[in-house]
Amino acid sequence: METIGFIGAGLIGGGIAQLAIKGGYKVLLTNSRDPKSLDPIIKELGDNSRAGSFKDLITDDIKIIVLSVPLKAIPKIFETGEIKDKIILDTSNYYTFRDGQIKELDDRLLTTSEYVSQYIGESNKLVKVFNNIDAIHLRISSTNDLSRQTILPISSNDVDARQLATDFIQKIGFKVLDVGGLSNSWKFEPHTPFYLTPYIPKFPENLDHDDLKSAFQSYPSPSLTVEDGIILLNSATRDGPVGGSIDTTPELVLEVMIDWYKRAKRAKSNNSSVL
Repeated sequence: METIGFIGAGLIGGGIAQLAIKGGYKVLLTNSRDPKSLDPIIKELGDNSRAGSFKDLITDDIKIIVLSVPLKAIPKIFETGEIKDKIILDTSNYYTFRDGQIKELDDRLLTTSEYVSQYIGESNKLVKVFNNIDAIHLRISSTNDLSRQTILPISSNDVDARQLATDFIQKIGFKVLDVGGLSNSWKFEPHTPFYLTPYIPKFPENLDHDDLKSAFQSYPSPSLTVEDGIILLNSATRDGPVGGSIDTTPELVLEVMIDWYKRAKRAKSNNSSVL
């Protein structure tokens, strides 16, 4: 049974780990703290999960690592150069309110994934994915029913890395749209049509606010097709601001995700998990 490595186990990283186990993988979770801090998540994930340190990711048994941490944390993670010859699935987005100002991104000299690729080492291959869907619909929209699957865009400068990433994403219940190289990855970053909004479900009419919030957390995303994805990509422009912001996040998404982050914080303080 193949093991998928994880750097970061928050709402996105933890959600992908959950889907990976359902898809027939083992998972190794790591973070910047003591592995014991991951015990509540490991308890939720079950026997095919374990916690470790960054050094535990060096093994040849792990080919794919999901990188799901704030953008500002990435340079330090790879500075020792010990993690080599891996496919790095990068879920990051640039949020200035969290990461501060990054000139190369503000000036559009690099996409976020191109910025990340500078730090991971030459032998590692980066694939941008999972950054444009919210943590809730990442979990509940995964399905083995091809007619109901939604689609996730990916980009990478390495063809083989894109194929390995595609195989993994399909096994955990999504269709894949290959967007090409990392220079194209801006087309599904914040402030583009392919970011968050396409994954908001279609709700019955006349729901009150509380029912709408409940429906958001229980209805899967629309079954986006390849054709839908291409239309969204072709609609992308660089006219908007660089990086994500609270002000432009759909109000319903923002409200529900704030609730989830508060729950996660409470769970962490109680030595439990929201998985």
